[in-house]
Amino acid sequence: MAIEQIFISIVILLAGARILGELFRRIKQPALGGELLAGIILGPTVFGLVLPSEDLELISSIAIFFVMLFIGLEMDLREIRKAGKSAFVISIISLIIPFILGYQISIWFGLQFIESLFIGLLLSVTSVPVSAIILLELGMLKNKIGTTVISVAVIDDIISLVILAIILQLHIADGSLLNFTEIGFSISQIVLYLAGIAFLAFAVYKINRWFPHRLENFFTKAKTKEAIFGILIVVAISLSITADFAGLHFIIGTFFAGLIFSEKILGKKESNKTYGIMSGITFGFFAPLFFAIIGMKFSGQSLEHVILLLIVLVVGGILSKTLGGYIGTQICKFPKNQGLAIATLLNGRGTVGLAITALAYSIGILDLTLFSVCVAICFITTIITPIIAKPLLHKTVDITDSK
Repeated sequence: MAIEQIFISIVILLAGARILGELFRRIKQPALGGELLAGIILGPTVFGLVLPSEDLELISSIAIFFVMLFIGLEMDLREIRKAGKSAFVISIISLIIPFILGYQISIWFGLQFIESLFIGLLLSVTSVPVSAIILLELGMLKNKIGTTVISVAVIDDIISLVILAIILQLHIADGSLLNFTEIGFSISQIVLYLAGIAFLAFAVYKINRWFPHRLENFFTKAKTKEAIFGILIVVAISLSITADFAGLHFIIGTFFAGLIFSEKILGKKESNKTYGIMSGITFGFFAPLFFAIIGMKFSGQSLEHVILLLIVLVVGGILSKTLGGYIGTQICKFPKNQGLAIATLLNGRGTVGLAITALAYSIGILDLTLFSVCVAICFITTIITPIIAKPLLHKTVDITDSK
């Protein structure tokens, strides 16, 4: 694609996303719904003004890098640590129930074993960016509900990627004996990476008494005022690459980079400056463009003969994920309204779902029809999640305020 065409595609998608995002805000819905809808309208499904391409896919990957980095910067590591035990319980239960249901539904519709395992996995995932942006727009990212949802989503994604590694090995084996050495190696890489991140976070926590002051003095004397932003990007890219090498999706590393590279290590002044730059870049350009590109990938024409399967999977996925999340929150003794709000927010499968779907399609686990079904599931759940969750979140705020 020529550079002129790339710029024209970006302008069309960004303009449409900003217009429909603003319209959605005016009807009191999160902007991301309008941004996704803009991609559908402008893409092949309706007008076909912008078509999928490798260049736009690359731009989408860069966009999600900035979205995840900003989300990490927004989060408080101490709050996530507090939510850790509850988040793990909620994550396990909310992952098992939709996985089993998705697998059973797929078998009932005559899909093959590996395909059914993958569909079960897809219904189990939670997209960190989708949940985080909904919470961010409602001003609830840093409270107990927000930190719990993000913690659950991160744990979900990590466990899901471990399961994906096993499914990939089953696909490669194709009926022959499993290579348990390869599976063990993949899981060991992931565990080692997470241990490294935990050590880095511990080190940052320990040096926070003296390091931020020295760092702030350094940047006060530096001639390049945006130096801290450059260092942030370098650190984020490094952790993203190492996450990819460890068998995780790169966005996991990006998120952890933002989480660690916080006020604790930067100091308040430099942290606020970096946050301001990141906010403008992310929500002025990358976030609306990212969701518009997701919408553009959706192709309604390929779903003509699998509508029933799609409907059953979407309904079953939403109900089972919500049920699993709600059971988990009740075990962890959350108030019922908070538990239901958390459970509904786990349904957005957008980013992570699309990432694993693209991988499964590229190696032959999914054919074109199932690929389209999976993309549709990711899109529909991403649209529905904020619509369902918003009134429940407002109810929790009202109850808290009344107390």
